[in-house]
Amino acid sequence: MNRREWLKCVSALAVGVVAAPSLLAALDAHAAAQDAVGSTPPFFKAPQGELIAAVVDIILPRGKTPGAIDAGVPAFIDQMFKDVYTPAEQQRYLGSLAAFDRAGGKPFLQLDDAQRKALVTQLHREALANHGDNEATTAANFVMMTKKLTMMGFFLSEPGCTQVLQYSAVPGGYHADVPLSKAGNGKAWAVETVLTL
Repeated sequence: MNRREWLKCVSALAVGVVAAPSLLAALDAHAAAQDAVGSTPPFFKAPQGELIAAVVDIILPRGKTPGAIDAGVPAFIDQMFKDVYTPAEQQRYLGSLAAFDRAGGKPFLQLDDAQRKALVTQLHREALANHGDNEATTAANFVMMTKKLTMMGFFLSEPGCTQVLQYSAVPGGYHADVPLSKAGNGKAWAVETVLTL
């Protein structure tokens, strides 16, 4: 083994050591969330959990495939805040959630469906326009953080991996440079295959 190959192996090992705990924590949170579906949320109070579930349903509603609610995303978000996020991050999210709840002029759950969707869309645009201020306790940051967690939770779930993405527990042969439309019926892969030396 030459020096360059050795450095590649050491670099890959270092990245794995740093990234593995975060990924394992997210996967553990998703597994715990699946067990907790239908139970009382362990981190959020019931009205907060209902608000988050309503926003998650707007972000990724049920269509021809399951939505975020079907995949247990609200429980995943709750479990992530209970087990993964620091107290400072928890407080920032709770403050942003409170700001979001006041952003529509009356509590979010008292708005009708069209008003809810319009508010989430407006705040999402605002978050994209002001993407540099992620630390602020704002309604827009609540929407953006909830969107990120919704996407993570959904695509780590069984419905997200198997019904929306292309999934194969034992992938076939390697075919280089194949258009996505021909490589998996237009779906991206749920799991990347990692080659080891």
